[in-house]
Amino acid sequence: MLGAYVDKAGAVVIGPICVDGHRSKCLIRVVTHIHQDHTVGLERSSRECRYVVATPITHELLDELGFMIPRRKRVELGYGSTLQVLDAGVRIRLEYAHHIPGSAQVIVESDDGAYAYSGDFKGVGTKTVPPKGVDVLVVDATYGDPSFRRPPEEVIVDELVKLLRRLLSRKPVTLYAYYGKAQEIMLMLREYGVDAPIIASTKHWRIAKRLERFGLVVRDLLLEGTREANEVVRDGWFIKVDHFSKFRCRRNSMTAHVALTGWLFNAPIRCIDSDTYVVAFSDHADFDELVGYIEDAKPRLLVVDAVRGGATARKFAEYVREALGIDAVAYP
Repeated sequence: MLGAYVDKAGAVVIGPICVDGHRSKCLIRVVTHIHQDHTVGLERSSRECRYVVATPITHELLDELGFMIPRRKRVELGYGSTLQVLDAGVRIRLEYAHHIPGSAQVIVESDDGAYAYSGDFKGVGTKTVPPKGVDVLVVDATYGDPSFRRPPEEVIVDELVKLLRRLLSRKPVTLYAYYGKAQEIMLMLREYGVDAPIIASTKHWRIAKRLERFGLVVRDLLLEGTREANEVVRDGWFIKVDHFSKFRCRRNSMTAHVALTGWLFNAPIRCIDSDTYVVAFSDHADFDELVGYIEDAKPRLLVVDAVRGGATARKFAEYVREALGIDAVAYP
């Protein structure tokens, strides 16, 4: 049996494969998506591992973020495709995970077992892909506490759109979000008919331009500081998109401020003041979505990632054992 666990550095280790963290002597590194806590040790993996596997979009965005993965080691694996590693006796498959563009679930199969790692995901749009009775399923449980329940995403997005329309009727808006989530929400706003020009900070703009190569095009997107963007600023009707980290140091009273966070529950929106709002838009499954995912998979053993989930991971493993009757443990 290959075995599966999460080490202290956050690497999900399945036999000779390490996912979202580096582990010495692993043949293959898999990256599920570009967020910082899932690219830990990637520079070392690029030197020491035989291959670095990710979806084409994730590899494109890793390039943008400055990761220098040698071309000979770079394996672009589309959803549903399989990489066979004959000398290790394993088959690796990536499947779609609704998180940010390029995110993937990881399935590893050998002659003596099947293993899966959910990566980060949210229930809307993510199908449970491991075979029924998978030997080991490793899950992210960031929101694995029963109190971490959100309204349905369509309700949240509808309220966000209403909020933006109301704010834009009197002043521009700055929207704060992490990489990937920002690009997702920009595309979503266009689908909902929000047509104000979008001005993006440099990194957000560059990531959006990379995604255009995959048909993910945000209309009327401008780079902050360019002549076209400055003209729009003078007109006074636009949405500025910046990184979530800038929300705490906001100073510009010329715009309203809207931050997208996963740490708001029970209500779609919280008002801080007349120009500042927090919206419960998350790319992680809440408690009910996690439970539904695991009930569908029916693993023989559930491993809960305690590096990213902390104490919540241990509570969630206990809940799964008691409520679902599935053997569960938190690692490390």
